[in-house]
Amino acid sequence: MKRFTAIVIVMLAAFCTANRLQAQSQEVRVHVPFSFIVGSKQLPAGSYQFLAQLDSTIIIRNRDQPIAVLSRIVAANGAPPDASRLVFNKYGDRYFLSEIRCASSALNVELPRSKLEKQAQTEHASVESSKVLLAAN
Repeated sequence: MKRFTAIVIVMLAAFCTANRLQAQSQEVRVHVPFSFIVGSKQLPAGSYQFLAQLDSTIIIRNRDQPIAVLSRIVAANGAPPDASRLVFNKYGDRYFLSEIRCASSALNVELPRSKLEKQAQTEHASVESSKVLLAAN
């Protein structure tokens, strides 16, 4: 019985370590030179850390200020990225984070459009929207 318990403990420790290593490998750091919106939260320009979690969420943390946001993510369609980048949808003077693609950390995800983004898209329907690409580390 003691041997069985020891084996179970070792397996649990290995499983927990593997999850931690996987979570650490899905991290992207980038400096965003403009304020942007995730969900309904506006984030200031600055240095950010994007940490993918195992439960289809991502933590977006400002490295300069005590600001963090949690958002849902879904796997992005298409081929894996050849270069690391963040993709923002721009409506007027507002930027909405849309995609995070990072070849080095195997992170290839999209953020669903929020109500605020859909509203901005409707308001600026007569003006052409644009996508802004920002290189990531």
